[in-house]
Amino acid sequence: MAYIPPTGLCLLSTLLSLLSRQQQNYKTLKGMARHKNKTQLSISVDNPIVTAGSLVSRIVEFELDRPTIIDAIKVRFRGISMTTGLRYSALSSYRGYTSPDQLKERLLHIHVDIATVLFAGPRDAALPAGQHSLPFIVEVPVFSRCDCVTHLEEYRHRQQGLSWTCTGAISKTVGNIPLPPSFGDSRDRYVRYEIMALVERAGSLENISIVRPVTVIPVTLIHSSELVWNDLSRLAGRTSNDTFTFSIKKFRQINFQDGTLRQCNSMFRSFTMSQPKGHVQIPTKLEVNVANDGQASIMEPLRVQIHILFRVNKILRIHGPVDFKLSSMRVAMKSFTSRLTNIERPMSVTKNILYQADVLDMPLRADSDSDSLRFRLDPHVFADLDISKIVPGFYLLNLYYYHELEVAVGFSFNGSSNRIIECVCPVKIVSGVDYDLDMERLMPPRYNIREVRFKAENIITL
Repeated sequence: MAYIPPTGLCLLSTLLSLLSRQQQNYKTLKGMARHKNKTQLSISVDNPIVTAGSLVSRIVEFELDRPTIIDAIKVRFRGISMTTGLRYSALSSYRGYTSPDQLKERLLHIHVDIATVLFAGPRDAALPAGQHSLPFIVEVPVFSRCDCVTHLEEYRHRQQGLSWTCTGAISKTVGNIPLPPSFGDSRDRYVRYEIMALVERAGSLENISIVRPVTVIPVTLIHSSELVWNDLSRLAGRTSNDTFTFSIKKFRQINFQDGTLRQCNSMFRSFTMSQPKGHVQIPTKLEVNVANDGQASIMEPLRVQIHILFRVNKILRIHGPVDFKLSSMRVAMKSFTSRLTNIERPMSVTKNILYQADVLDMPLRADSDSDSLRFRLDPHVFADLDISKIVPGFYLLNLYYYHELEVAVGFSFNGSSNRIIECVCPVKIVSGVDYDLDMERLMPPRYNIREVRFKAENIITL
């Protein structure tokens, strides 16, 4: 057996003692991890859909499996948006080639950030085990902390290579820009609101939090002193004109008299190799008008008037039947996402079909017996147009969201094949939650928010 000096025995004894202590500590830590405090946290709200200027309220619930020291319990309501812009710098171009990834700039905007302390525990005082409930109330502001859009010129003319800092991150005061609605177009363009419950635990225990998304409906800024702010009799719209050629088998040349429909020229007739038929050209106009001066609330049916006009001079002088029929109709709301600096080239376009009928075969009756026959279509086709799924229009720095109403009408004349005429009309989609700038207060609501079933299909959760 090898000889071990006394000093070596002491060293070996020390190492064995340290190893034994480490094993004891490991067992202790393992036991602590197995029996560490468990806290179950939940947060609920009265209505996940709220309007600006209203209250978010309900209760925060948490359960402790043993007495636990809690420093604080907080509720935080936060709203942010993400937009994208282009930042030009000397490094963004190399040998004449510019990379889009190098130019894209993601801008984070802070619209609201409100923290409320529900419980502040005494120092070293533990809450008992069991179920705990704390009610909370948070008021959703009307206006946003971010007013970057008012600094658009400054943003455009900033120095090369410099990044942009949101004004809401610098100043906590609100401006005069309303909160934008909840919105999601992509991971680079969205507006998101959430309410978070936070439990701050003492010592080395990790804090616990839970987040619940909230859908925010913005206000519509009005001036009550202007009596026409909600005048449904005021119409705003657009017209579309086109000329259609029809081949009418029942008519011959002798059926036409001077001053009636314009006939096609001989070149067209020879090109189509037509036999003695009546070929006529009918100038047609489609009118689309939206009530309330082109403004529509998402919580009310869209009030729209659709007329079609056939400019036929003395059409009744034709010897034979005159039969106009409505064959099809499609009404869609187109939503555009673009930059404020380049509205003509939208970054994305979505279409929501409000009404569509491909086979109608509906005879039309003229409003009057004038030379230009005018037919109103909407009362005979649909009752209401639901736009509750449409996100109201808004604008931020590098983000402009707006809408257009697209109407396509198919018709036939005296048994001819169908013709289609289209018209696009700009529409201002608003929430219907009115804020009076003259009195600086919210107006009485047009509807009960608790009955609202807002379905903003574009909203995404990140």
